[in-house]
Amino acid sequence: MRLNLKKLFTLAAIFTICGCVTSSLVSCSKGDDEHIDHSTPLRSIITGMDYGDGVFVVGHKSPDCDAVCSAITYADLLQRLGINAQARVAGKLICEPLYVIQEAGISAPPILEDATGLNMIMTDHSEYAQAVNGMAKARVLHVIDHHGTGTVTTAHPLFYYALPIGSTCTIIASMYEELGENPTPTQARLMLSGLLSDTDNLKSTTTTDTDRKYYSWLLDRSDITDVESYYAAMNKARTSFDGMTDEDILLSDYKEYEIEGVKLGIGSVLASEKLGIEELCRRMRGVMPAVREQRGLDMLFMMLGDRDAGLTHVPFCGEGAEVVAEYAFKSAATEDGCIVTSYIPSRKANFVPAITEGIAYWKNKPDETMKIQFQP
Repeated sequence: MRLNLKKLFTLAAIFTICGCVTSSLVSCSKGDDEHIDHSTPLRSIITGMDYGDGVFVVGHKSPDCDAVCSAITYADLLQRLGINAQARVAGKLICEPLYVIQEAGISAPPILEDATGLNMIMTDHSEYAQAVNGMAKARVLHVIDHHGTGTVTTAHPLFYYALPIGSTCTIIASMYEELGENPTPTQARLMLSGLLSDTDNLKSTTTTDTDRKYYSWLLDRSDITDVESYYAAMNKARTSFDGMTDEDILLSDYKEYEIEGVKLGIGSVLASEKLGIEELCRRMRGVMPAVREQRGLDMLFMMLGDRDAGLTHVPFCGEGAEVVAEYAFKSAATEDGCIVTSYIPSRKANFVPAITEGIAYWKNKPDETMKIQFQP
């Protein structure tokens, strides 16, 4: 009987926690002055962990808006809870995230070069391949993410908060509300910027109703007066490429993965008025072999999008990359090593799953003469 009671109490606690966490996702229309009781299970869980002398919060390498803004605003949230948390970035800020930080009127967090031995929180990623050097030898305490489960494992209890939505900043915003903490105008601006960037102003296929609700919730609390003009300026900064080398452009929005033992990199760049899709593809093909070798990758792919034309160019390099790309996107490669396909809106939701299928096909049929013949 005692054991049964224990089980019942445990289940009750789990359902209580799940209900409290879910409540913030389904009810996002509360007024500014109405807060959920501060003594939520979520607060108890977060504040009950051992952070030692403090913890660093950081997004992935080649930091984009969602990675940078989620790290800053989550560190701010933890500080409100009495936790010594400091935001860091995993590389130099360029293009869109630099513009967002400057417009917010704040300084960029310092760059963290090595996480070895540190207490760490990872936002917007859960892959060691995308993380700051030394993350595998750090004490990872939290992972806040909206991607698939990655390679991070720990021998100690881990707070892992992942939701299938369009932006990590949406998750952070839901936690502010769940904990009864109203963000400052600057914090709301930063979270909204990450949401805008990762959901393509709510137009991406990864956008959910939760993202739309917190878009309004954050906009009401931010100091942004014309969100459409602000997003247009963000997008212009993303594709400016001013003062950037071809390698800088390739790595401006870039992530690494390990899929079935294959180490690969995937860059994502949008064409612009200054740099059209054909010229962009030519320049990326020119620098990709050297980048692949420098980073010790088996394969390297680029996702070069032209929204106006409704096309994506996919240059590739590395042994087997042609077979993988052709199978992934059901199209024959051009003579200069590129797949041209319909516009691919999301690396997370569309590109990576297709490449994963391509790698599985290539590994099962290593003889390239056996590959499917696709029409150009």
